[in-house]
Amino acid sequence: MPQADDNERRVALRHWQRRILVTSWLTYASLYLGRVNLAVALPALQSDLGWTKSETGWIGTAFFWVYALGQLVNGVLGDRWSPRLFVATGLIGSALANLSFGFSNRLLLLALIWGANGYVQATGWGPIMRVLGNWFGRRQRARVTAIFGPCYTAGHIVSWLLAGFLIARVGWRAAFWTPAALLILSAAHWVWRVRDAPADVGLPAPETNGTTSLRQGGMREAWMYMLRHPRLPLAALACVCLGAVKESFTLWTPTYLSEVYRFGITQAAANAIWLPLAGGVGVVLAGWVSHRFFRAEEAPVGIGLFAGLALAVVLYRPLVAAFGLAAIPLALGLIGALSNGANGLLLTALPMTQSGEGRVSSAAGFLDFSNYVGAGIGGVLSGVVADRWGWGVAFGFWIAAAVMGMFMMAALWRKRRISQAV
Repeated sequence: MPQADDNERRVALRHWQRRILVTSWLTYASLYLGRVNLAVALPALQSDLGWTKSETGWIGTAFFWVYALGQLVNGVLGDRWSPRLFVATGLIGSALANLSFGFSNRLLLLALIWGANGYVQATGWGPIMRVLGNWFGRRQRARVTAIFGPCYTAGHIVSWLLAGFLIARVGWRAAFWTPAALLILSAAHWVWRVRDAPADVGLPAPETNGTTSLRQGGMREAWMYMLRHPRLPLAALACVCLGAVKESFTLWTPTYLSEVYRFGITQAAANAIWLPLAGGVGVVLAGWVSHRFFRAEEAPVGIGLFAGLALAVVLYRPLVAAFGLAAIPLALGLIGALSNGANGLLLTALPMTQSGEGRVSSAAGFLDFSNYVGAGIGGVLSGVVADRWGWGVAFGFWIAAAVMGMFMMAALWRKRRISQAV
């Protein structure tokens, strides 16, 4: 009964697709438990160890820059090695880094450990994008992007709430020890639930945009492919600008709220949580608008998101001055929605278009690399600027970065329209 067999395979494929999507969602969200916990811990860490923002900013920057390099390398490796084992190794490595961080006291050692954490954290995004590209066809991609995108905002929220709770009741070191245990559990869950591709369980691959086998030639060929691509380099420059704004807010908002408004760590975390909370909504809306009105074209939506982000940063301080502390969640939520919406388009939707070339993990790694280059610049520069000239100048830096990102997206859209006209 060939037709019955086909029906059984379709049912089995749908079952596995749901399993893969849910597991990938939970796994990538769990990585944030051992990544953004630093931001909530920074005020307590600075107070305990007696360091300035310029000094502690180097810890965040060490993570951002090593994470960026890790994305460039691990994105390519993720197209060659088993994502199932690669991601599990990264989860365990991040658990060990968080555990070690909680036992350390010296600035250089903390920066080195958090930099190492950046590298192992970089085994997550590209390989998981490859798994999703293997399991879902071209026509399913917009829906998968909309569902998967909010995972990192959810992980961000849980991480900050958990860190705030632990710091207030136990101390800042517990904000690293507890995520270490949770990351080990996540690694075991990932290995148990995921398979790299439908062929691993005897199922046919869904329709895709051509072959998904990686061309041979090594890492250099993969990097040259991305640098010569008609769209990826411009998207990468936009990612640099986005990282300088989005990740700087992620790193410094709890400290800013503690210093400027004299919030305690729990109150600062509760207000800062609006960045990722509204970010999840921004990811879904950006994907929907792109699909509904622009035929899944990222650039025009990205222009609007970057322009809105610049305006939201401009309006943050006037809004709070005019309406008081009650305006903080609204102002931060607007920044979070716009920055995360742009992040979803650039780092989720765009890499998945490369599945036909077998470059999903490579493209995802390249763009995430660019994003965290910007984050590394923004992380330390924001701390130095805030120390020397105050937070107002730091806000000016973030506004300029958002405006530059808008121009990069405009150039990307122009190139796309020219290539379609030829």
